[in-house]
Amino acid sequence: MTESHDAIVVGAGQAGLAASYHLKQRGIEHIIIDRGQPGETWRTQRWDSFVLNTPSLANSLPGKPFYPDTPRSFESNANLIEYLEQYVTEMNLPLRTGIKVNSATRATDGTSIELTTSNGNFITKNLVAASGGQNVPIFPTGANQTPKSILSLHGGTYRNPDQLPDGAVLVVASAQTGIQLAEEIAESGRATYLSTSKVGRFRRMFRGSDVVQWMLKAGLMTHTPDSLENPEDQFTTQPIASGVDGGKTVSLQALWRSGVKLLGRFERFEGSTAVFRDDLRENIEFGDAFSTKFFGMINGLADKVGAPPIEDYPANNVDPEALAINAPTHLDLEEAGIKTIIWTTGFNGDYSWIDLEGHAVERGRPVQTNGASPAKGLYFIGSPWVRTRASGILYGVGPDGEAIAGAIAKTIDK
Repeated sequence: MTESHDAIVVGAGQAGLAASYHLKQRGIEHIIIDRGQPGETWRTQRWDSFVLNTPSLANSLPGKPFYPDTPRSFESNANLIEYLEQYVTEMNLPLRTGIKVNSATRATDGTSIELTTSNGNFITKNLVAASGGQNVPIFPTGANQTPKSILSLHGGTYRNPDQLPDGAVLVVASAQTGIQLAEEIAESGRATYLSTSKVGRFRRMFRGSDVVQWMLKAGLMTHTPDSLENPEDQFTTQPIASGVDGGKTVSLQALWRSGVKLLGRFERFEGSTAVFRDDLRENIEFGDAFSTKFFGMINGLADKVGAPPIEDYPANNVDPEALAINAPTHLDLEEAGIKTIIWTTGFNGDYSWIDLEGHAVERGRPVQTNGASPAKGLYFIGSPWVRTRASGILYGVGPDGEAIAGAIAKTIDK
């Protein structure tokens, strides 16, 4: 027997829970289904010491503040999971766990959507895909040529240094995850190499406020895709800043000063030798230039609100010695003692289960406008830039969920 609902939300991460909250607020009958528990990817794809990179003031879901007594704290993964579990209970959301969705196809009536799952079939007029954009690990070209003697891990499966074999570690890619894993592994006493890339960086604090607070004050979080001068900015790697140790500024030069060996961008393997671009200086300068430009823009706003003077953070300073590093372009992994490579090269979303006319995926993201797919009755939430810059993070899913619930309500009221 096929079970019918006015709306079905697939995925019980923060995006799916926010969508469910707003559907419930509008009185729209629905269920949420998930293959695991609330926040499944937070449970399975984060390392043991992980903390959020955004302060608590920017992490609330609608109707329940996130650690309101400590708005500038950077909470642990365990605390976020506990919050999501509490959210489901306190908001009395209709969640069903342990159900894997196999496919979403057009039903025989030509308008409804039918889901085949591990727990039978479901049918709905409105499907909200909240399965997230962090499902399929991305590996760079050439990663499959990693020498067999070396443990090759994606960043989503790394947990702590103790799980790694004895020896040096090469971390590939220097965005949020790569920077933090390189720092943690180096602090554990292992020789650590970091293959860098062009990634912007933030000061964690600037003139008395966290960078996220400045982004909110400047209205940057509500920027829409069509407001960008360059549409390609939607696909730019997020600038780095760390929530570790209560929040701090991080940079390639600071990692180098702490003992991490920096390399250019990974290109390929030649037997037991890893080959890198000769672009380390460019990558360091890119991060420095981004920080200078961004906070030059924020500085005017800080003057207007009477913010305190600019703080001095050594990690933010340009380092001539780091810029002069003569990084090798060829590194013999055996000679360097490298026994592990961790690919912190990100994820794409998995939308392969959706088979509906008009549905398409471009560059790992679903085609949509303000959350609505060209496929009738299909909506997306939780992916980057669904509606605004904030769509892919905790801060943005509440407004996105409200917009999607409003769109669904209009179809039901007809």
